[in-house]
Amino acid sequence: MTTRSGILSTQDVEKLLQPTLNAEGSRVEGISVRSLTKPGDNYGSTMLAVDVSLSPGPRTLHFVAKMLPKSAVIQELFQCEVTVRKEVNTYLLVSPAYERIQKENNVPEDKYIDVFPKCYAARTSSKGSAAPVDDSAIILQENLKVQGFECGNRFTGLDLAHCKIVVDKLARFHATAIAMKLEKPEEFKATVLQTTTKVTIGPPDRMLIRLFENVPEYESLKERIETSILKSKKIFDGVYPSSPREPFATLIHLDLWTNNIMFQYRPGSSKINPTSLKFVDFQVTGYGSPARDLIFFLYTSASLEVLSENFDKLVRLYHENFLDCLRILGCDATPFSFDEFLKEIEYSSLVEFWHIGFMLNPINVPEKDAINIDTATLDDVVAKSKLAETYFPRASKFLSDFASKNWI
Repeated sequence: MTTRSGILSTQDVEKLLQPTLNAEGSRVEGISVRSLTKPGDNYGSTMLAVDVSLSPGPRTLHFVAKMLPKSAVIQELFQCEVTVRKEVNTYLLVSPAYERIQKENNVPEDKYIDVFPKCYAARTSSKGSAAPVDDSAIILQENLKVQGFECGNRFTGLDLAHCKIVVDKLARFHATAIAMKLEKPEEFKATVLQTTTKVTIGPPDRMLIRLFENVPEYESLKERIETSILKSKKIFDGVYPSSPREPFATLIHLDLWTNNIMFQYRPGSSKINPTSLKFVDFQVTGYGSPARDLIFFLYTSASLEVLSENFDKLVRLYHENFLDCLRILGCDATPFSFDEFLKEIEYSSLVEFWHIGFMLNPINVPEKDAINIDTATLDDVVAKSKLAETYFPRASKFLSDFASKNWI
């Protein structure tokens, strides 16, 4: 069976869930499917909420089905042949490997890293894993929204409490892969490195420069901005080869912004202090400096107040949790000093300059003005989407900070 992108049948769901259903003695009676995301929330895939009615029971299971975008142009631009395989391998290989190394080292519950949504089934094609990725590719995972998880506000950014939990979990996410690299190198190669094939997605250099021309800081920083964009994009694309720096090189998310982080809160409590979180959208994972994820997250997703008042504190907090995780997993933390990590931040700032600059555009497009991803190209995402007013102060902060820190 070949499923048209964005179309899911009862038979297809039943086939995907067959191992689980056989173990339970259940069968699928029917499914209800609806769109999960709003315009502007997601560009690289079709996201469906799938409610599955089972018998005997009756009972209902709630899933998210992640499928290829409907537009063939977007499929090509997002390099789905590569990105879908990377994400499937993240759920089927990396998530279980993280679980194993933590259990082997008796990681305490309050420091256990559990950032992957539960995946029930995944495939790159109904014709088998050796076949090219096609419209039948699907990842069927738990619906976090039904469990009370939700994203923050991408326009205002996250407050300090939310940034702290992200920084804590992100540090442990990175450190766990390093521990695998050091302590279980063969398993590291067979799991983590299967998700790090390089992809390059984004607009031409000149298009990004045109965006910045509307930001007040551009005129005074024009030469530095344009030079840095050109060099940053070439590093990002691999035109200037840049080998991962050891010993810090690790599994990095490379797209960790507000809509790819979901928070959970205590039932009935105010949504001030999240108790847990999940990372989603592992399509562009790579092998490189953990500082890249940290810088990208803070400048795309922290509130401007947090950036102004707590940037250095959050960098410190990240490093403390990073070292703590390495030690718990039995690693020598000596080579990972704070001074060495600051060098990683400085090294990573240039390549992330282009990355952040590009992503500030789609992040700040209002829902009513978002382009139709079923028919649009990636150039449309940048050139035709209307920006919210939140874009300009954030872009100003980004440019002025990178200049004052001598990162560009």
